[in-house]
Amino acid sequence: MPPETPLIPVTGCDHIALAVPDLEATIVLFRGLFGVAVGPPKDVPEQGMRIAYAELGNVRLELMEPTKSDSPIARFLGKRPNGGLHHISLTTADPQSAFDNATEAGLTPISPQVQRGHHGRDLFFLNPRDTNGTLIEIEDEGHER
Repeated sequence: MPPETPLIPVTGCDHIALAVPDLEATIVLFRGLFGVAVGPPKDVPEQGMRIAYAELGNVRLELMEPTKSDSPIARFLGKRPNGGLHHISLTTADPQSAFDNATEAGLTPISPQVQRGHHGRDLFFLNPRDTNGTLIEIEDEGHER
């Protein structure tokens, strides 16, 4: 039976992130296959990647291409050259409380503290060992997309 008060009260899903070997080709593919609007690519040099968002109503796909050979996305693609699901981003009203609750419960976030993401939101990642093999990003719901 689930607890009455969840450790991390989730308010929604912000995005599903896909690692891709070629961002431009993926944008063309997704526009052609699905007819989705894909925003312009954005460089995120501090994470060694370029991203673009495909808008799908109430959720977005974050398409991520590495720009550095030692980036986390490059390492991911080293194991999965065709790309694939990288993480799911869930929102919460208070990322710091969520982080504290998770660590107090024995979960092991990837980073030692809540961090500011490239988009200005506070966030942290839960270790996939704690979430049945899926990398889960927990981020602040409070900022505009």
